[in-house]
Amino acid sequence: MKNKNLIVGLAVVVLIIIGIIFVVKPLTSKKAVKKTPVAMKAEKGKPQIPAKKTFSKDMGGLTVKALDSKNKEISIKAKAFKSIDSKSSIYVASLVSGRMQELAPGNYDIEIDTAPQMIYKNIGVSSGKETVEDLGHLTGSINIKALNAKKKDASFPVRILHTKSNIVVTSTNTNMTIEISPGIYDVEIGTTPIQFKKDVKIEAGKEHVLDLGCTTGILTVKAIDENGKEARYTTRIKRVDNNGIVATGITNRAIEIQQGTYNIEVSSNPAQVKKDIKLNAGEEVSLEFTVQTPPPPPKAATPARTKK
Repeated sequence: MKNKNLIVGLAVVVLIIIGIIFVVKPLTSKKAVKKTPVAMKAEKGKPQIPAKKTFSKDMGGLTVKALDSKNKEISIKAKAFKSIDSKSSIYVASLVSGRMQELAPGNYDIEIDTAPQMIYKNIGVSSGKETVEDLGHLTGSINIKALNAKKKDASFPVRILHTKSNIVVTSTNTNMTIEISPGIYDVEIGTTPIQFKKDVKIEAGKEHVLDLGCTTGILTVKAIDENGKEARYTTRIKRVDNNGIVATGITNRAIEIQQGTYNIEVSSNPAQVKKDIKLNAGEEVSLEFTVQTPPPPPKAATPARTKK
């Protein structure tokens, strides 16, 4: 009987303990204070201590930083050359701006893959330390804007050259922004005929806009024979002042050329010329030449059969 009472007593005690656990648990969970958005924002605003960088034995590190014309940090390739003496250096490693590259201690020349490429000299690297070379605004930019004869954005080829030379720095197209090293350049726009803009200045951290507007029109030279059919001949568009050839084409095909006054020649037999033809920007001009009906092509001779 005593054992039975003891078992019943233990069971009651266990039930009481379980009840206490279920009552206490929700109370403690309610006491847990959730972090408010303000508190979380305050935590995020705390200055983060950068992780300490480790290096291989007897090595240091180099990080190159640079900004583009829009004041944004750029990722650009570079090469590190270790200085041997005052006249020469030897290639050691490639790196990307914004990322640390391990290097042996010494002085380095850094070749940056801009257009054109730039070299920064005598950057020191020490053992166990990271050298951060901040180049600031590394590039400026240029955008050559142009409209075609139909007053829509044109995509003419563009070459940017070192001033007073034929050495090409980089190529692009009109209505495209391109990053370029600061300097003075000549710009060649591939219209017909080619346009040149001399001594264009590019400044670090700035965008230069060269707006050409609409400078071309459309010229169609038609050749019609005595039967009213289109005839195919070569055409030559020539300057008025010196009769130099500006462009060549085929009759009955439109060609987009710069505004101006031209002499138009059709290579019929005999050749025909119309002089002082004026073409304005954004306009279409159509010329018609009457030519003789070309003779039919000669028939191919039938080879004689040999008797067996």
